Amino acid sequence: MLLEDDPFTPLGHLLDEKENMTRLLLRSILLLTLLVLSGCAHKLSGPIHSADGPGWVTEAEVTSAPTDVTVHHRIVLIGDAGYFLEDDPTLAALDQWATSVDSSTVVFLGDNIYNEGLTDEDRENGERVLSQQLSATAVPKIAIPGNHDWGLLPKNYNAKSIQNQQAFVDGWLQGNAEFIPKNGCMGPTARVLRERSEDQQAVVFIAVDPTPWINEGIREACPDAMTQDAHLAALDALLSLHTDDQVIMASHYPMLTGGPHGGLSYGFIADMIITPLGWMMGGLLNTYETDYADWITRSQEVMRRNPPAIYAAGHDHNLQLLRSGDVAGMFVVSGAGARARVSTVTNIDETIFAHAAEGFIVVDFGQTESGKDAVVLRVIEPLVSVDEPVFETALD
Repeated sequence: MLLEDDPFTPLGHLLDEKENMTRLLLRSILLLTLLVLSGCAHKLSGPIHSADGPGWVTEAEVTSAPTDVTVHHRIVLIGDAGYFLEDDPTLAALDQWATSVDSSTVVFLGDNIYNEGLTDEDRENGERVLSQQLSATAVPKIAIPGNHDWGLLPKNYNAKSIQNQQAFVDGWLQGNAEFIPKNGCMGPTARVLRERSEDQQAVVFIAVDPTPWINEGIREACPDAMTQDAHLAALDALLSLHTDDQVIMASHYPMLTGGPHGGLSYGFIADMIITPLGWMMGGLLNTYETDYADWITRSQEVMRRNPPAIYAAGHDHNLQLLRSGDVAGMFVVSGAGARARVSTVTNIDETIFAHAAEGFIVVDFGQTESGKDAVVLRVIEPLVSVDEPVFETALD
């Protein structure tokens, strides 16, 4: 009599072979699925401009930075700085650039604490990371939320981490620090960084957090939750109010990028892990995903009526300056605040400068000796030079 579970019988061999074939088929299907999912994320291709080489600079004509600018207010833009690094050279350089002028503000562009924000369960580490950033300089500081400040992945976002971070930043003992928008709301929230005078424009910062738009399930976290239309109307009103001022608008999320969140590969091995995991957990927070793209399109319709001088973001862990058409004076991506998180970047049609190297971007608002208003942008990479920018340009 042949026993089905006896491997030494012909039937046992047949069943084992069938089982092995089934396993092989399932593994092949899984591998193919991973490859397809990984490939689905790649909408950009091009040379990678890593820290091993110089930053990429457009061959097209750009406006040179004037040398005779009196800086009325400086804004240091640094994003994705949420990892602790002992004696961090980027934070040291940030203080040098923030304190070398009479009036300045440092803006942390989100993902201020990896990987899940300031949670109750890991408060000690989160407070250490955030304290290092806030204590890096004594000048006024603004922190805005990023996706990792909400949680690790879209399916586990929660308002508690945001509330904890807001309370910590707003209660910073040394003062001069604020977390906006508040309470898990989309904003917009405006702060006048420099008041208007007879011969100088005001410098106004407007913060928005599209996370509740891109992930509609968390919108209820805000006690005064706005609809998308109400948020856009409020943004329209703020931009209209400050048409005679120099406005810098920011969120964690770029509207245009040559990095992975614009569809560039992280590298084959990383893509095999990150991309399928991201899709399974609710999305990769890339610019072309449906809700993200909808936020970009509808926000830009509003911005075109009264374009800000700068729209700044982090999210992609590199340094980019990009042409923004009629939406703003320039797009800035400054998400290279943590050495451990620097990622790939390539140049796209709108790219002025691109480099996957740690650092930050400085925006100076001022006047030339002839009295002409000037907005100068400088890319600072501390491992190249603390004192000199690796690239600088000005708005037309």
